[in-house]
Amino acid sequence: MACTASTSKVAIPRPRTRSRRARLAGACVAACVALASVTSASAQAMFEPPANQVMLGFWYDSADPYYDTPDTINQKLGNNVPVFQLSQQIPLPAFNYTTGAGGAAPESLIERSATDAAVFLTIYPTTFDAITDDDFTNLAKQIYDYQANLNRTVFLRYAPEMQGTWMTYGFDPAGFLQSWTNMYTIIKAIAPETIMVWAPNTPQGYPYGQQYTAYGALSAANQALLDTNGNGELDAGDDAFSPYYPGDDLVDWIGLSIYYKGVPSDIQNNVQPDGYCASIITGTDPADNSAITEFYQAYCASKPSKACMFAEAGAAFHVNDDGPASQTQLQQAWLKDCVTSQTMLDRFPRIKLYMQFEYEKVEDSNSGTKDLRDYRILNVTEVRNEFIADIASLSDRFTWAQSRAPPTSISSAGAPAATNSAGSSVIQAITATTRPRPTTFPSLFGYTSDGTQRAEWAELGIMVAAGAVGAWTVMRTL
Repeated sequence: MACTASTSKVAIPRPRTRSRRARLAGACVAACVALASVTSASAQAMFEPPANQVMLGFWYDSADPYYDTPDTINQKLGNNVPVFQLSQQIPLPAFNYTTGAGGAAPESLIERSATDAAVFLTIYPTTFDAITDDDFTNLAKQIYDYQANLNRTVFLRYAPEMQGTWMTYGFDPAGFLQSWTNMYTIIKAIAPETIMVWAPNTPQGYPYGQQYTAYGALSAANQALLDTNGNGELDAGDDAFSPYYPGDDLVDWIGLSIYYKGVPSDIQNNVQPDGYCASIITGTDPADNSAITEFYQAYCASKPSKACMFAEAGAAFHVNDDGPASQTQLQQAWLKDCVTSQTMLDRFPRIKLYMQFEYEKVEDSNSGTKDLRDYRILNVTEVRNEFIADIASLSDRFTWAQSRAPPTSISSAGAPAATNSAGSSVIQAITATTRPRPTTFPSLFGYTSDGTQRAEWAELGIMVAAGAVGAWTVMRTL
């Protein structure tokens, strides 16, 4: 409905009465105000930070020999990180009391940070066929425990990097779409506030060498989905994302795995080209300037009800390479180009979360050799200090978690407490808490101050009042 008020003049003014045309015009304006308020409120992703603010999240390695925790990350950074990564498999393996493997993700580590940071839960299927409805139901109950009992915002990143055979479930768009739809339906029914994150891999190098024997072995349905340019084969001209996209009604946030591992070699320490991340998300491979599938416009700028993120990101320092760049030079270049760049933040305002991959790990290089790569930016004093200074220079552009008292009793990380009975489940042990459940107005992470609550209620009241006035005015004209 077009909302335009009449501008025609009335010959004899009547200051105490309004013509039918004026009443209709007023009703139209009031309705437009109400509609604009609703549209403005709905044209955002779930739990999206306000205005131009962005969030910085962290993956952390709590295993031997690193023993990182959310608390140590916060201490090193000097700020309370608002989002922390956890992961687990589905179907969920039983917890192994000897090795500590399996079981639900150790959310208790986030509890110990004494903040209201969100849980970023990545779920890795073994295979889609192995997952039952009960598996999704159990996952939903676990997430609901985080939300209702621990008052945590939860991002759920299901089956990430689904385009590649390096994942046991990868390179199966038909299977992925069916599993995603089932997952979404079951989890949203039980834990509707869960933020569903669809997160493919970078389009660089797509289709990742899978266009030969691997493509030929696929079903006809999968081949048809993947051959987006209709030339009868899988090649670099096919869309790296669309065969796997579940649809706007089944996605809340959209992520991308994006790394710098070296140009031109992925085993040498070279500083990245200027504009590296911007090139990738706008459809150009920085390695050779070739065209790749465009990401930002298609999945961020054109979807105002979605927010985007770098779901896992970082720059790899090759530990066994002598140069030419040092770890400080290499990682400062990454941060200044991709994370703390004012230009980057302003040019791509729909990217609202950067998840830093704070790991050191051995990976396979493009040539098949083993390469030890250190992605940690808080491990080198010069990198950390410069990063902290750059964040401070951006004023309040980054938003942080708030302090919050931890529960008085927390189970050990990932394992049931020793005093639990044999019948206690891993999930019950991890989510056990004596903290009273808050009853105040919810905000981005947990619950707001009294002043913010009043402002949020006032804003909600204005929106409701505008709608009521518009509806009342329309009714009077009928």
